[in-house]
Amino acid sequence: MLRVEHIGLHLGSFALKDVSFEVRRGQRFVLLGPTGCGKTLLAEIVCGLRALDAGCVRLNGRDITRRDPARRNIGYVPQDYALLPFKTVECNVAFGLEARRLARAEVARRVGEMLELLGISRLAARLPRHLSGGERQRVTLARALVIRPDLLVLDEPLSALDEGSGEETIALLRTLQAELNTTTLHICHRLEEAFALADTMGLMRDGALEQVAPPPELLSRPRSRFVAQFLRLSNLVEGEVRDLPEGRAFCVDGAVWTRTDRPGGPARAVVPLDALSLSLTRPPDDPRQVVVADVIAENRPCALRPFVRLGGRLRLTVPGAFPAGAWTEGRTAYLAVPRDRLHVVPEGPAEPPERTGGPGGDDLVG
Repeated sequence: MLRVEHIGLHLGSFALKDVSFEVRRGQRFVLLGPTGCGKTLLAEIVCGLRALDAGCVRLNGRDITRRDPARRNIGYVPQDYALLPFKTVECNVAFGLEARRLARAEVARRVGEMLELLGISRLAARLPRHLSGGERQRVTLARALVIRPDLLVLDEPLSALDEGSGEETIALLRTLQAELNTTTLHICHRLEEAFALADTMGLMRDGALEQVAPPPELLSRPRSRFVAQFLRLSNLVEGEVRDLPEGRAFCVDGAVWTRTDRPGGPARAVVPLDALSLSLTRPPDDPRQVVVADVIAENRPCALRPFVRLGGRLRLTVPGAFPAGAWTEGRTAYLAVPRDRLHVVPEGPAEPPERTGGPGGDDLVG
């Protein structure tokens, strides 16, 4: 288990601010956030590559905060791979084992097994310059895993790969996780990558953790407007929290949608799409009225972007029982909103997510 406790570090005008989280044994924890929020800096602290100002790092119950990086038994995959250019694939993978002074036969056996596991045995005699990006990624993974690490740290492992190689690497990482059960700290900024791999996610912003939760909880109960917008949640309804005689409530155009303990003022509600129902006829249980503003033809049940007259915009998928032709622009429909499943988010400051779907950069703090 990895425990990061109250980490603090000042680096010029940037600071890591009281960062704490834990990664359970065998779990994949994905640290997600925009470029420059401190993800890479935090990974370097965990690996012992950068000193910290406050806090501690514990691995399997041992305080490793001041321990030499070579003695932490952490497998690290940096963004730039850091392969030895004049050593063969086999020698690169063997590097960590040889540093531990293992017997030559044991090194050869474990390297051979790891090359086989990652499907790169045929590349054993090649130099890094003769490898593709995906092949270099596998060699770097093999080098990190062959030492049988207590923790695997992956820093933007897909950032230098094309789409096809990236999808292949995601599949490989899922397979390795299932076979090796390695505790993993995975750094990335792309949502597709994070949701494909994470058991738990931590979302960072400006050197601080905004929220730590399993992916379904992040999607249904974001803690802040920033989290909701970074995750590209389109199912947000604008309103305000009011103090009423019967208690505090989230209201849209004066109508009470749900009770809440959030502070008063402008707010938004996250509406779980799987709980909504949309109909062309008015049901008896006071649903919200919707006007279809845009209909998109797709190779699946028709996707809608309706305008909710009571506030905000939602993107919905109409069940297959509704023929696409029934949903025409400007037609009135009725949206049933499950009040007990609404989650109210305060209308705090938010910034546009930075490059959450594109390749990463080699910025200082990550």
